[in-house]
Amino acid sequence: MFRIQIGIALAAILVLGQVKVPPTAPRFGGNPEAAKIANPSSRTPESIAAGKRTYQRLCVNCHGPEAKGDGGGAGAGGQPSDLTDEKWDYGATDGEIFSVIHDGTSADMQGYADQIGDAEIWNVVNYLRSIGPRK
Repeated sequence: MFRIQIGIALAAILVLGQVKVPPTAPRFGGNPEAAKIANPSSRTPESIAAGKRTYQRLCVNCHGPEAKGDGGGAGAGGQPSDLTDEKWDYGATDGEIFSVIHDGTSADMQGYADQIGDAEIWNVVNYLRSIGPRK
């Protein structure tokens, strides 16, 4: 009975068009709208250190201690991204990286907006920039 009620509720939401994908949602290949989002957090040693702490708490299980995608905690979706290489499947700007962490990309890469605030996400972006490829 409960499954039927959930199914009816989901169908109603879809029919009414209330499910909206944010214009900045992650997209394979990058998202020009997310790319426009400027990083409001300065890339200071304090921000990078805070981002590293958050990375170690939430990301290391899948992406690994050096962010090479070798953490071993990946789900059925396959190999987690190497966050230190020059290939970023969902875009390489700070705004696109923020959007991936905030909203996630799939069942394997969940969004973290309900677990950490925007400032903490920006710290992670700054940390990833500190260990990733140089522009």
